[in-house]
Amino acid sequence: MNKQYLEKLKNQAAVLYEKGKYYGELLKKHVFSGITRRWLLNIFGVTLLVVVLAFSIISTIIKNSYYNNCVSTLTASGEYMSKYFESYVYPQYHSVSAGFMALVEDFEDKDVMEMQVISLNGSIVFSSTGFAIEEINETPDLTSARGGRNDHWIGYSASADEQIVSVSLPLYTDDGILVGTVRMMSSLEQVNRALTNMNLGIFFMGLFIVALTAFTGTYFIKSIVLPVNLINDAALKITEGDMTARVKENSKNDEIGQLGQTINRMAEELSQTERLKNEFISSISHELRTPLTAIRGWTETMLASSEQMDETTHRGVEIIYSETERLSKLVEELLDMSRLQSGNMKLTVEQCDLLAEFEETVFMMSERAKSEEIIIEYVPEEDSIQALVDRDRVKQVFFNIIDNAIKHSPKGGRIEIAARVAEQRALFIVQDFGEGIDAEDLPHVKDMFYKGKSQKRGSGIGLGISDEIMRLHGGSLEIESTLHVGTVVTVSFPILDAEEKTLLGE
Repeated sequence: MNKQYLEKLKNQAAVLYEKGKYYGELLKKHVFSGITRRWLLNIFGVTLLVVVLAFSIISTIIKNSYYNNCVSTLTASGEYMSKYFESYVYPQYHSVSAGFMALVEDFEDKDVMEMQVISLNGSIVFSSTGFAIEEINETPDLTSARGGRNDHWIGYSASADEQIVSVSLPLYTDDGILVGTVRMMSSLEQVNRALTNMNLGIFFMGLFIVALTAFTGTYFIKSIVLPVNLINDAALKITEGDMTARVKENSKNDEIGQLGQTINRMAEELSQTERLKNEFISSISHELRTPLTAIRGWTETMLASSEQMDETTHRGVEIIYSETERLSKLVEELLDMSRLQSGNMKLTVEQCDLLAEFEETVFMMSERAKSEEIIIEYVPEEDSIQALVDRDRVKQVFFNIIDNAIKHSPKGGRIEIAARVAEQRALFIVQDFGEGIDAEDLPHVKDMFYKGKSQKRGSGIGLGISDEIMRLHGGSLEIESTLHVGTVVTVSFPILDAEEKTLLGE
């Protein structure tokens, strides 16, 4: 009977061995090979690193918390005993030695900590343990207390043969004379034991997390890698502009399949949005051209009979005509926006006086600022600034930055504007003292359509287009701002040097 039973166990063991060998080969072939192995090792390695770091950080935080709590408790007791000595004990005995002895006798926490009272020269020492102290353990905190400063020390005590925490404080008489120190000490044995148990718990929890990560990664990776690769290929084609790319439908109705369906719907929506955007830009451009053409026609008619106008009216009509022309070109910029994104915006460059263009914009915007009770203070430092620029685009930049300054200035406020040349560059500076820009929004204010927390009117594309115009001119548009203080915008152009002016016949 025993022989047959042993034979049966032997056969069962052989079957289990073969099955284990088979599943081991299967696991090695499909799980621990290629990208699967690299993925598993990377995730496992990162998880292990995170667990180790977390263990170290948490252990350190808990240890510091426990130790700080011990120091705080001892410090509170020491401060209480120090005040007690100063206010009650010494005034009663008027003797340092008697006062020290009375202070130790009145100490009530002898079972949780030790209190030592030591004279400045170390000749008088009393301990709450009741034992005589023949040799004082000179710790750094004791030295600090003799100098009139509270201090603590954590370390190994040879006399106690264990790690302790010690807090020392100076002892003063009621008339403020330093006569000794009070040192509160406690063993860290129980604290360290509690920390060890807690660290073991954290360690086993981390070990469980690492094991769980390895197990779940091995189980799910094969069902994720291939579908994700297919989705990645389709997404790459979409980002490259191929809106016809689609993810092959997954027969499984799981998260991967839903992701593929979502990407397909996204591609369809992007195609439709692109078409609608182009149709909208074309339609709105035609709609805006009609009234602008009428305004331009009437201003041309008024300018034709300019002899009937006074000088101010004539200048005003000229500005209306000029701005109508600029608005007509701004309509074209709606079409240019798509060219801007692809880097195809073109400039019509000619030599012109930047200062004259700037002053014309300032004059025009000053009238609007007055209507909003805002004062524009303009201080030119040059007579003329010659540069090769696109005149209309430059005025567009000037208009945008002054318009923004007016929009963000309060009624009764002021805007300081300056123009000067520095290091072969023309600088146009517009500073307002309005609401300013939040530090979180400041890095993004030149992004297209970004308005941040501002509730002011505007499309959010003005600064973006202005920044691109300045980049195409080889210049820059810099913004500095402090919330509730104001904003400074500096536009910088490269200007013509003497040799370039000579070549251009100036």
